[in-house]
Amino acid sequence: MNDIIEIIKSRRTIKSFEAKFLSWEQVAKILDAGRHAPSSGNLQNWKFIAVLEPDLKTKLAEATHDQFNIAMASVLIIVCAEPEKAERYFGARGERLYTIQNCAAAIQNMLLEAHSLGLGGCWVGAFNEDKIKEICGIPAIVRPQAIVAIGYAKEVPNKPAKFPLETVVYFNKWKNKLRDPEKYSQNYSAILARKAGAAKEKLDQFKKDIVGKF
Repeated sequence: MNDIIEIIKSRRTIKSFEAKFLSWEQVAKILDAGRHAPSSGNLQNWKFIAVLEPDLKTKLAEATHDQFNIAMASVLIIVCAEPEKAERYFGARGERLYTIQNCAAAIQNMLLEAHSLGLGGCWVGAFNEDKIKEICGIPAIVRPQAIVAIGYAKEVPNKPAKFPLETVVYFNKWKNKLRDPEKYSQNYSAILARKAGAAKEKLDQFKKDIVGKF
């Protein structure tokens, strides 16, 4: 299977969009990516509202504390959670945690699919929930989790700084570090490659030193 890491690394949060339409095929692929996200107990306790009408997009932008840039996106996808379903099977933890995790997985799938199609996306979490419900007629028992703005990027920001892997990974216990994770996991090929690389560097430096003497 193809490695998705380059898509993950090159995706950006897009804040400005071109005034272009998306085909329904593009929108459907993005929604379908969300539908295939993992969920607790395979409950799939989400619903997606695709908003295409300009007037509604403007109203939604107002409800996001005046983030009017998203009104220019080709489509706004409201990811709605059905927490009652998760509570029925998993209690309070299902309602308060699993439901949010499920929707977050669907959102990330949609953003990655959009990027793979050459589109830009923005995960919007700041909004007036009551206004969103009113605009789109969302029932009281359903909770909007995010608005995903999708469209053609007008500007693509530079890659933001990310913490190095070794600063965010512990082994077995909190704050426990390994001096040589590859040795611990018995990844001997990586160890040998690393040693070979170090030996080559020493040899190259030796050659430079010899040439410098003549």
